[in-house]
Amino acid sequence: MSRLVDDRRAVSVTVGYVLMLVVAGLLLGTILTAGSGLLQGQSEQVVDDELTVVGSQLASNLHEADRLAQVAHQDSNATGTSTGVVSLDVRLPETVAGTGYRIGIDAETITLRTSNPAVETTVSYPATAVPVDADGELSGGDLRITHDPSPPGSPVSDGRLEVDG
Repeated sequence: MSRLVDDRRAVSVTVGYVLMLVVAGLLLGTILTAGSGLLQGQSEQVVDDELTVVGSQLASNLHEADRLAQVAHQDSNATGTSTGVVSLDVRLPETVAGTGYRIGIDAETITLRTSNPAVETTVSYPATAVPVDADGELSGGDLRITHDPSPPGSPVSDGRLEVDG
């Protein structure tokens, strides 16, 4: 019986097996941790790129509405009537990379932001002859740009472009 208690040959196999499992678990945990950080960085880059595209589309639409408002104002002045009404529907995606976003429009800048992941992108647009007015932040999705015309004979800058969600 004492020979059985003093026998240590099977212990080395068991200890080796346990050590191998511990090292494999640590290696797998390290790989998963590093990989999740890489995926998070890629996710933020995709959201930033998509927000830039959406901001550029909106900037283009604001410029288009400004040009249409200027033409409508010229026609209104030429005819002496106040019929220079412009309304432009803008179709933007409701989400980017599966997450909602908010739009803020200030003088010559459009700020788009998401909360998960927390990304903020700013897109500039050329100065408009008609001032742009947006009520606070808008949700992503379909928007409408409406020209509130100035009275005939007044400068085009007395009107405004209203952006509503």
